[in-house]
Amino acid sequence: MPILKLEEYAIILLIIALLTIFLTRRIAVPYTLGLVIIGFILSMSGLLPDVRLIPDLVLLVFLPALLFEGAWSLRWDLVRSQWRVIFFLAGPGLLLSLVIAASVLHLLDGLDWGTAFLLAAILSPTDPVAVLSLFRQLHVDERLAVIIEGESLFNDGVAGSLYQTFLAVVLLSVHGGGSAGVAIWGRGLLLFALQAGGAIALGLASGWLISQTVRHIDEPLVETTMTLVTAYGVYLLADLLQLSAIVAVIVAALVVGNYGRSIGMSERTRMAVDNFWSVLAFLANALIFLLIGAQLNPLSLPSRSGGELASLLIALFAIGVVLLARLILVLFLGPYSLLASPIQRRERKERRQPSFPRSWQLIIFWSGLRGALSLALVLALPAEVPQRSILLISCYAVVFFTLLMQGMSLRWLLIRLPKMHQPDATSLPSAH
Repeated sequence: MPILKLEEYAIILLIIALLTIFLTRRIAVPYTLGLVIIGFILSMSGLLPDVRLIPDLVLLVFLPALLFEGAWSLRWDLVRSQWRVIFFLAGPGLLLSLVIAASVLHLLDGLDWGTAFLLAAILSPTDPVAVLSLFRQLHVDERLAVIIEGESLFNDGVAGSLYQTFLAVVLLSVHGGGSAGVAIWGRGLLLFALQAGGAIALGLASGWLISQTVRHIDEPLVETTMTLVTAYGVYLLADLLQLSAIVAVIVAALVVGNYGRSIGMSERTRMAVDNFWSVLAFLANALIFLLIGAQLNPLSLPSRSGGELASLLIALFAIGVVLLARLILVLFLGPYSLLASPIQRRERKERRQPSFPRSWQLIIFWSGLRGALSLALVLALPAEVPQRSILLISCYAVVFFTLLMQGMSLRWLLIRLPKMHQPDATSLPSAH
């Protein structure tokens, strides 16, 4: 695409995004959801420029910036206070929901195990932008916001690594004559361990090196540029080394955002870096959610020989599977949850006090929105992946339902549920 045409499209999209944001602020709707709706309407009417949410645009342009900004702004002390819940949701809980979703897809939808796990991994990453925007508008307790944001951030890393693992399993099965034996799954698991472990090591080393470097510099512009180079440099280096680029950027940003900023950045530099990444993330989110709305145009869905009814049934089934897996996951956060420490569980049992408010369970369940990363992953699937059209239809349906249906109803839910704004101080398990 010519540079001039690219600039024209970018300006048009930004103007549409700004007008949408002004409108949504007047009617108290998260701007991200407003952008999805406007993008969908303009795409259906043919008024939006012919631009698409291509995988490289998300994975190479938007994602490094969004990952770095999210990890940079996430305070480790707050994450540590809720680490049990976040670790469960993004670790064992994610694996649990993955197995549930893949099992249902395999048994009821007829997908082979490799493809079922691949689709489950694609649908695993959550997108908290609209949710956190609502939380800020309604002054929801900060601890709940930390849980939602922490889950999404670490979830992206785990889900991204699992996606690469199951895609490798599927492709090995295809090129191996369709026999996905123990050896293929063993190679897939080994690939996951190497990619995730290597990415963590790369992120830690890069974050530490940048943190030590900024100790000897007191220039906001230079240090801000170094964080930008870190975000994209670590991502590209991890991708070149065939490691999990998502995990590497998250780890590096956490180290720089917590360790580096405390030992090597002045207050003036911290404000400059915070402002830079806030603006960059805002622009990236504005463009990406507008493009998501355009991408959800039903006309862009792949055609199937079974017709529209078959596509509708596939879409409804995918939505049901995701909701079921999320519900079972959140039920483990129920009263007297094992996520509290033994002392806390004993004290709360004696006082007959739940370790996790039921209202928070419901919010965590309903706030599991899917967005750009899921779309980018499914669009990046090679053509030889079996039943690729089913994966596309399923992902489109889940993203559409979670962003528009769940996202638009979340405000109504937050306003009516108790313990949202002034929860009991002991309602969540603490690491201290």
